[in-house]
Amino acid sequence: MITYPNLYHLKYFSDAVELGSISGAAQKNLVTHPAISRAILSLEKHLGTSLMEHQKKTFKLTDAGYRVAEQARVLLSAASEFKDFHRTSATEEIFEIKIGISRTLTEVFLAPLLQDLQTYFPRATAKIRFGTTFEIIEAVASRSVDIGITIGNLNLATTSQTVIRKGQFVLVEARSERKSEVDFESKSFLLTEPRVETEKLKAAYKKKFGRALPVIFEMSSWDVIRQLTQKGLGIGLLPDIAINKLQKTDLKILKSSWFECSYEVYVHTLKAQPPHRGIEHAKDFLFKELE
Repeated sequence: MITYPNLYHLKYFSDAVELGSISGAAQKNLVTHPAISRAILSLEKHLGTSLMEHQKKTFKLTDAGYRVAEQARVLLSAASEFKDFHRTSATEEIFEIKIGISRTLTEVFLAPLLQDLQTYFPRATAKIRFGTTFEIIEAVASRSVDIGITIGNLNLATTSQTVIRKGQFVLVEARSERKSEVDFESKSFLLTEPRVETEKLKAAYKKKFGRALPVIFEMSSWDVIRQLTQKGLGIGLLPDIAINKLQKTDLKILKSSWFECSYEVYVHTLKAQPPHRGIEHAKDFLFKELE
């Protein structure tokens, strides 16, 4: 079983070193000279090494004494911060949180999250990184992003994933297309780069119509797909969360009996992430989607 030095003994020793006097350390800590000497002796016994060579009215540090004095300052500083941690209100905390997210999810998740963080941590700052699902999860794994929000998952061993919402991929086209019945065989499609949903659509189309899916554009942005679809350039494949009420006036969701594909929105964090009040608060806020 590991035992640790008494913090008071470390402090007495550190003060004696800083002041160059055992008497000075005694005065600073409002204790007697013998109390400081006993504490240092107890510390030496605990560490199994001599820290001081006592001389007339003074002392000289041993090599071990120099090393212990340096470490003692670090430990005592950390202990002081820990002691005062609970006294620091959220409104006084200053930190930076790095968030990675798909642009498609910003309206639903990012804007409310940033508003909540600003309310609870007004002195905190946030850096936002946009990217594909792969890019964001890789950024979490490499510690360049603290928390990631994506549609889809990679299941990396070093990251933790939690589903906060589920939905469906939908086929959409511009409302300017007047026909009530959609002729899927005469249309071209706008897709993202190969993903689970795009491969399912290609397989379903080939099974239904006996030929390869006619793809006119592929791009790593659902937002651009939505914009091009609104201009009548083809049928777009989008997660339903990418279409808000305003955009429904320009887009219509196409009913299809031959294609169905669900999705999940994930929150990603590093498994070995040190405790961080801002990150934990952000996770709690996002996990409310589960309730």
